[in-house]
Amino acid sequence: MMQPKRIYILRHGNAEPYSATLDEQRQLTELGVAEVESTARAFSERCESFDAVFVSPYIRAQQTSKVFLAAFDSTKNVVTSSLITPYGNVMDVAAWLVAQPYQSILLITHQPFAYQLVEYLADEVLPTSVSMSTATLVSLEGELLASACCQFRWCISPLELK
Repeated sequence: MMQPKRIYILRHGNAEPYSATLDEQRQLTELGVAEVESTARAFSERCESFDAVFVSPYIRAQQTSKVFLAAFDSTKNVVTSSLITPYGNVMDVAAWLVAQPYQSILLITHQPFAYQLVEYLADEVLPTSVSMSTATLVSLEGELLASACCQFRWCISPLELK
């Protein structure tokens, strides 16, 4: 039997609106930075941690990782992964997560992928409060062998922290 893994899925903070620039180059707004800082404080109060951090290559996700990790004395290696962009494939990512040697993994990603991954892995219908709004962090735990294999643990949303 495999040892359960804990997966944290963090959606990037509020970003610049779509415009003539490429989606990949959109940056966090001041509100986005504040949201991520708020989520990081709430996560730190839970006294939990992660062994590895994987971040989408999009600029707003990269910025989110810097802001989020600055709240901790973190020397974690941050790895950029093109698997977790807005267009990621949940089945591919679930299989990839199983192969990771870490027990606790933080993914910093985007919509619609963030919600799709949480919904795919969760073993029950998600609470209606889980919308994966900007800077929302969800925690799941399970063996990650197939869909509906993880227990939904909790959700932090900056909207609820105000």
